[in-house]
Amino acid sequence: MELSKQGRNLTLVVVGGLVAGTALASVRVDGVPLTYLLLQFNSLVAMGWVWQLATSVVVAPPTLSGVFDVGFNAMALVWLDSFFTLAYSRNQYYLVFVLTAIAGNIMSLAAGPDAASFGASGGIFGLLAGVISFDVATSRRVDFTLVAWFVVVFVVSSFLFASVDWLAHVGGALLGLALGYAIGGRRRREDYALP
Repeated sequence: MELSKQGRNLTLVVVGGLVAGTALASVRVDGVPLTYLLLQFNSLVAMGWVWQLATSVVVAPPTLSGVFDVGFNAMALVWLDSFFTLAYSRNQYYLVFVLTAIAGNIMSLAAGPDAASFGASGGIFGLLAGVISFDVATSRRVDFTLVAWFVVVFVVSSFLFASVDWLAHVGGALLGLALGYAIGGRRRREDYALP
């Protein structure tokens, strides 16, 4: 299986986030490892630390949950890359990932001020949901097999472990549906020279 350049780059970023998180754990700011200032702590985001909505997408803590999260996200990017490249241009692939990952983190704020999270899964679910709506926009039909497969993957990956941030999955998927439909509609108009 050959990865696209964007799939390879995002996989490297996800894995690099664990490496960065491990390295930054030894740097302390006011006694707190720098890694933990880059993860999403909802109470800190509410106080204005909004960069955490973006940095927590790529920085992972050097913990068992960090290793599992990075491993699953990297495998998902590798496994789903061929789907993503069918729907997105190179720039769209990156843009949809970033926007939906941040949207997922914004949705995570609904978990309340005591919640903390990290990971790229909101962006991955955004890309995946976008493929479904892209298909609807270009083919003008719903592929129920694809939808059922998405629902199974969503439920299993969102609720199998208690520590998974399912709200990030929902937020990423919702924006991904909108973006995928817009991209698919544009592609359909270009392919058929529709107004």
